[in-house]
Amino acid sequence: MKRPTYEQLLAAPELASLAVLEAVLEITGVALAAAWPELHDLDLACEHDEPRAALEVLQRASDLIAAINRYRLALVRARDRQYDLPF
Repeated sequence: MKRPTYEQLLAAPELASLAVLEAVLEITGVALAAAWPELHDLDLACEHDEPRAALEVLQRASDLIAAINRYRLALVRARDRQYDLPF
């Protein structure tokens, strides 16, 4: 996770809340790993409801982080197209 710069926030203020969300998702992953050490062994984790549910949360968090990264990339591409002069 990279903190957005002042310039980035000026151009896209939503990056602030996305950075906070990403930090929360990363902290959640660490907390779940601490709460359920069996998550490091997928076969063992899938044998019980709680760690299996924790794995699902981790997967959804990973999907959301990937979506945030795609959004950031789309912003960069849009900004680059803005300066792509035809001459």
